[in-house]
Amino acid sequence: MTAPVIIRTAEPGDREEVRELVREAFSSEDRDGLEEVGIVDSTWTLDAARRDLELVAVEEGAIVGHVMAADGDLAGREVVAVAPLAVTPTRQGEGIGHALMTELLRRADEAKLPLIVLLGFPDYYGRFGFEPSGPLGITYRPVGEDNPHFQVCRLSAYDPTYRGDFTYCWEAPG
Repeated sequence: MTAPVIIRTAEPGDREEVRELVREAFSSEDRDGLEEVGIVDSTWTLDAARRDLELVAVEEGAIVGHVMAADGDLAGREVVAVAPLAVTPTRQGEGIGHALMTELLRRADEAKLPLIVLLGFPDYYGRFGFEPSGPLGITYRPVGEDNPHFQVCRLSAYDPTYRGDFTYCWEAPG
């Protein structure tokens, strides 16, 4: 019988294992996953990760999944963004990413955050309530206006005055 996967808040001692997991999760024949590792490292360096919204999935003492949410800027207002969500390649498609996102959104809603943004596949993130950001007046310039991959999940404290251009923490000027 397989041990259950436990979702818990990430701790500083998890970082090396998380780096390797992220690299593996985003690597393929033509990619090395280092862009996503760079995002994680930059977020940690800037101390921008929301401690309660950086989660790991642990099975038998090994980290098999990770999700990070960090502060970003939406037209001068602080907004939380997810980047990245990673699952060990051999465990993808088994619900680990779903469990991580579900817990992250539960915690974000409990914290009375108005919304969460991310850049990702609409078919995957739509199941969590994410929708294209353009119709809500939120733009991520690097992918262009009305790009369906930049998405918003409106939480129970949603406020429609959150509009404008979004910038991830690692993109913000010093």
